[in-house]
Amino acid sequence: MNDTRVADTTSRLRLFRFWFALGLMGCGLFLFGCLMHNPPSEPGIPYFDKLEHSGAFLLLGAWFGGILRPRFWSVLLVLSAFGALTEVLQWYSGYRDGDPLDWLADTTGAMVGLTLARLGAMQWLGYIDGRFGTAGNRAR
Repeated sequence: MNDTRVADTTSRLRLFRFWFALGLMGCGLFLFGCLMHNPPSEPGIPYFDKLEHSGAFLLLGAWFGGILRPRFWSVLLVLSAFGALTEVLQWYSGYRDGDPLDWLADTTGAMVGLTLARLGAMQWLGYIDGRFGTAGNRAR
C-alpha cells in the first residue's frame, strides 16, 4: 500500500469539521462517563477499568489519527493530556478517584490507536468522506 495515498485520503477530508466534531463528542462522552456519580458496576475482573480506558482511547487515537494524520505526536500529546485532565477532575470531584494507572492506560490506548491509523486502519473514513462530501457538493 502506498503511504502517500493514505495520507492524501485523510488530509483532504471534505467533511473535516463534521468528523472532528464527532471526535469531540466522543471525548465528551468519555468525560461524562468518567465524571458520572454512579457509574455502571464493573464485572468483577481485576483492572477491568484499565481495559475500558485503553479501549476508549484506542478509538479516540484511531479517530483523531485518521483525521489529523500527519500530526501523530501532537494528537498523542493532546489525548494524553486529556486523559490526565479526566483523572484530575475525578480526583477533585469528591465522589470519584483519580488513578495514574488510568492515565497510563489512556495514553497507551491512544498510542495503539494512532499507530493503527498510521497503518491505514482509518482509510474507510476517507472513502465515506469522499462519497458523502461529493454528494453534498453536487446538490448545490
